[in-house]
Amino acid sequence: MLVFYASFISASEDLPLEYFIKHGDYLDLQLSPDGKHLAARIRIDNKVILGILSTSEMKIVGGVRPQNNDIIHTVTWANNERLVFEYAEKRFSLDRPVPTGELYAINYDGSKRTMLYGYRANDAKTGSRLSNKDDVLASQEVISLLENDDRYILISEYPWDKNGSRYYDNRVRPAIISKLNIVSGKKRKVDVLPHRSSSALATKNGQVVFMKWQDEEGKYHAAYRDDNESEWKNLEDVFNVEQNFIPRGLSEDEKFVYMSGGTSEEGIYTYFKLNLATGQYVEIFEPHDTDIEQVVYDNGGLPAVGITYPGKSQYVYAKEETRTSKLHKLLADAFKGQTVSIASHTRDWKTLLVHVRSDVNPGEYYLFDSESLAARFIWANSSWIDPRLLAAMKPISVKASDGETINGYLTLPKQKSGDQKPPLVVMIHGGPHQSGTRDFWDYNSETQLLASRGYAVMQMNFRGSDGYGERYKRIGYRQWGGKMIDDINDSVKWAIEQQYVDGDNICAYGASYGGYAALMTAVKEPDLYNCTIGYVGIYDLQYMFTESDIPNNWGGKAYLQRVLGNDKAQLKAYSPLYHADKIKAKVMLIHGSEDRRVPEINSEALSEALTKVGNPPKYLKYSQAGHGVFDEEDRRELYQGLLDFLDENLKN
Repeated sequence: MLVFYASFISASEDLPLEYFIKHGDYLDLQLSPDGKHLAARIRIDNKVILGILSTSEMKIVGGVRPQNNDIIHTVTWANNERLVFEYAEKRFSLDRPVPTGELYAINYDGSKRTMLYGYRANDAKTGSRLSNKDDVLASQEVISLLENDDRYILISEYPWDKNGSRYYDNRVRPAIISKLNIVSGKKRKVDVLPHRSSSALATKNGQVVFMKWQDEEGKYHAAYRDDNESEWKNLEDVFNVEQNFIPRGLSEDEKFVYMSGGTSEEGIYTYFKLNLATGQYVEIFEPHDTDIEQVVYDNGGLPAVGITYPGKSQYVYAKEETRTSKLHKLLADAFKGQTVSIASHTRDWKTLLVHVRSDVNPGEYYLFDSESLAARFIWANSSWIDPRLLAAMKPISVKASDGETINGYLTLPKQKSGDQKPPLVVMIHGGPHQSGTRDFWDYNSETQLLASRGYAVMQMNFRGSDGYGERYKRIGYRQWGGKMIDDINDSVKWAIEQQYVDGDNICAYGASYGGYAALMTAVKEPDLYNCTIGYVGIYDLQYMFTESDIPNNWGGKAYLQRVLGNDKAQLKAYSPLYHADKIKAKVMLIHGSEDRRVPEINSEALSEALTKVGNPPKYLKYSQAGHGVFDEEDRRELYQGLLDFLDENLKN
């Protein structure tokens, strides 16, 4: 009936705004080790609950419904009987629940719920007051489920730092390794890692044998030891590997470690296999042109399938063929034209939980029997969306003015033959240099909302974006308002020349760095844009050093020095705040008052400057929002305001 209703309304009116502003329903699923149950994070009435379902009948057999507007943040099966999970809490004045590191455990049938760890671990209000638990001002990460021990797990603890009246997990202190009882909550310290901003890789039996850390200059390092009693040795000294290699996992027999890093001239991110006995390492995958963004592992721990995005998603298979890679090829063929990954599996790998997604598919889950090769549909995320009504993302490549190739995506609205060329919204991603900050061939609710309203959407991975190797990321350093903006504007001109879009109706839109770039594109090309929309954007680059939380984070000052530099004249030249008089486009600004990453002073100052030159912006302010608006009612107002602004400036 949902598909019929969606088809009916598409013929008579726009798809409802709610289709695109609602948070997903089934967020993620995870199989129990024996495959008898599924743990699901489910959004109901704007709350994220934990539901435990039997895989045979898909009926709820247990779960947790948080109170006080908290949500279930993460879930992990510790064994067939017991799960551990975290809350994200509705705290302070923020609209978005914040993970606080508290860890709970529960049996699959809802029994024996216990608070194990956190800043309220000894609080009688939790109903779990035990004399052997202490309040802990720290976050935690599970690093080993201790395969042969159903009562304990191994965790890393990350002590908090206090800034004013609040505590923050800035990872500026060494991590503590502890063994945690998932029945009683009793905890015993095992070790302390010797470096700040560090994390550990442990064996299935709890030996912490690898460690990685980031120094204050932002460089990554790794160390190895034979067991918990041995001395740490730098990985590059022991095995002569590259400095930027990061340990990711151990083989089942623990004779090999799998590492990620880049060694080619382009610095394309890939995976390597290191023999701990000989010190020799080899590339695991066949050659590929862009970074591996996701990995599917074999039941022996080997990375068997790499997912990469030169345009649409592509698969790269390990040179050493495995049963998992063979199964994945069958699945990829069955779901041709979509991205297939293995989200979870049973301990014996007989049953796989397969996740399928695409540019028009928000995500579907299937249970797959690896012996019978039968797949059973379980659930579709954002189940109210009918993929047939959405617009396809077209991969494109553009030559920038200096000859660099810029890749991205163009989404054209569904139009009848003979319709006029559509207006264009240039949607600019944030970041810009962190891992994962790029545009993907994947479902994007903003893209589909705009396309459903008749707008073409361009999303370019300008230089400095992740995903195209270290060289490509590096040539964006100190070019925030230079070549990176030129890449975007060159791409817009290309789309006009190719006659994809109406060159007289163009708007730029983005969040964070994208908000900055949306304004800077209109500074550099005043006659190209009718309007520009900055969402939680940076408009004076000097504020990054004085107002943002980045300098307080470990390695933050070095990061800013690396990507922005300290040339005040250039920072000013690259800041929209000082070029308000050059902006001819109509401006919309959106900001949250609780934003610590990019404080609201950015939008306030730019609004004042634009008003002084006779171009007052439309300003949407959200008092409880941080670095992005989370509350659905506020999102409704935001996106309706955005659509109204676009209609006013592009369609008339």
